[in-house]
Amino acid sequence: MAATRANINWAGVTFGSTSISRVTSGVFSQGGKLLTFKGDVDLYNTVVANVTNEPHAAFTTADVGTMMGIAPGTTNTLTATLNDAKGATGGAVVFTLSNAVFETAEAQAHHAQFGSVMGTWQAFSSDGVTNPLAITRV
Repeated sequence: MAATRANINWAGVTFGSTSISRVTSGVFSQGGKLLTFKGDVDLYNTVVANVTNEPHAAFTTADVGTMMGIAPGTTNTLTATLNDAKGATGGAVVFTLSNAVFETAEAQAHHAQFGSVMGTWQAFSSDGVTNPLAITRV
C-alpha cells in the first residue's frame, strides 16, 4: 500500500530514555523568524529574510507524573513518530530534536475530568550551523 500523505496519532515519543505515553497532542516547530525591510517611499516590504531559527517542541499527555518528573534544563534527544493514517510504509514521519532542552511542564486538571500536562522543549545547535531538528520518513 502506498503512503497516504496523511498522518494521524503520535507514537514512540521519547526524551532520552524517558518514554512519554498517553500523548493527546504534539507539535514540532522549525521556529523560523523573518525580518522585513522597507525604506524610502516603499509602501510594501522590499526584502524579507530568514534571520534566525529556533526549533522547539511541545507534547501534552495524560501521564502527569512522567512529564512532571523531567527536570527543567535537562538536555537530551526528543524523538516522536507521527504515524501514516493507514500504517503504510514510507508514510510515517519521524521527528528527531537533538540537543533538546526541557523547558517546563504545566499540569492541569478539572473536577471529574482527566488531568493532563504539557511539556515544552527548546533546542540548540552544537555548532551554530547544524539544524537540531531532523525529519525522516519510515
